[in-house]
Amino acid sequence: MYNNVAPWTVAIIAARESIDTLGRCLRATLTACASRGAIIDVVINGNAQLAEEAAALVRSGSLEQGPSIVRVWSITVGDKAHTWNQYVHRIWPGGEIVYFVDGYVEARRDAFAALSRRLAEAPEALGVTGVPTAGRSAAKAREYMLKHGGIQGNMHALRGEVVAELKQRGIRLPLGLYRTDSLIGALLLLKLAPESFKWEPKRMVVAGDATWDIPGQSVITLNNLKAQFKRFLRQAQGELENRALREHMTVRRLPAQQLPETAAELVEHWISIQPQQASTIFLKRPACRYAAYKLRRHRDWSAANMPPQLLHASERLETVR
Repeated sequence: MYNNVAPWTVAIIAARESIDTLGRCLRATLTACASRGAIIDVVINGNAQLAEEAAALVRSGSLEQGPSIVRVWSITVGDKAHTWNQYVHRIWPGGEIVYFVDGYVEARRDAFAALSRRLAEAPEALGVTGVPTAGRSAAKAREYMLKHGGIQGNMHALRGEVVAELKQRGIRLPLGLYRTDSLIGALLLLKLAPESFKWEPKRMVVAGDATWDIPGQSVITLNNLKAQFKRFLRQAQGELENRALREHMTVRRLPAQQLPETAAELVEHWISIQPQQASTIFLKRPACRYAAYKLRRHRDWSAANMPPQLLHASERLETVR
């Protein structure tokens, strides 16, 4: 139970990382939270072995936790959208700011403080995002975001009251969704209510001094090449998702809580009501036709009803009693 001075809260979402990579992410996160303290939830989906290894790492006492609490969770279903839903609706302990970090990135020492400062400077904003600084396209992406806005899934933050409202409204991401970050950004710009509010870019701000590192990102390896190819195919699915989400939220202006349960249903519904648009994109991009075919293949989501399993929780933070 938390008193009225709630700490920062951090969700580290991981799935396929090695324990060394996840350990570096966790250490960097602890360092970034050292001055304030945080409840850091390491939420691992579809990888029970990694979850056990992460819990063992925290139990070992080898981490410099400082004033923070670290909790390690295991989620059966390997899906980022489902993991986000589980964190928001079942794990999040409450707090003024919620930071989301991918399990393979290392937040810079002052990154969370920079995000917090930027959010404080923009009272109309519901969320804030960091910017990339490493990688071949980082400079171009950073320049674009500082000028036009956007959201980076690697590291961003939401106000606590926004997460509370997501819970209260029962808003969930469709299972199997690839463009999770795009949908989260769109929800913020529409103030979580597409049926009532218009698109407002000021609701998501950019912190140009908040960034992270991804060691080994530029190294060419067979695994990296395989990951790039898989990303190409998933991006085709993402293009279909974006069109379907735009139809739902900005064309038809339907409530976010009426989003289909799965990405497959979301895209199939768009294809059925916009067959001409679908045919056009299938002709221009055969990868999108293949993505639609892949989405039609049945996936059993019954395990999504299982609650997250808490494997470890440390007790360090003075604001917890």
